[in-house]
Amino acid sequence: MSIPERKNNRGRIQIMGDVLGLATSGIRKTHIMYRANLSYEQVHMYLSELIERGLLVQHATDEGVVYRTTERGREFLYFYNKIVDFLEIPQQAGLEMPYLSK
Repeated sequence: MSIPERKNNRGRIQIMGDVLGLATSGIRKTHIMYRANLSYEQVHMYLSELIERGLLVQHATDEGVVYRTTERGREFLYFYNKIVDFLEIPQQAGLEMPYLSK
């Protein structure tokens, strides 16, 4: 039995991780939209959810509104990255894993 191939669409959690990763040092909404490859509607939806959950905050500056990852958001990123690392398939030479065949 083979593992079905998945299209390269990002899931909700991955997009949240992408946005939080971009906002660790502060970033404007437009830059999040372009760098995370999100539509206007999507960026609003994700920013609202991340703010509601206390993972992201917004600050008004002279240049406009800047979004920044909170301490709780950094904790999310820590665990998210742990899971991503854990799920990577080992790429060791000569190692065959028939149960992971495509």
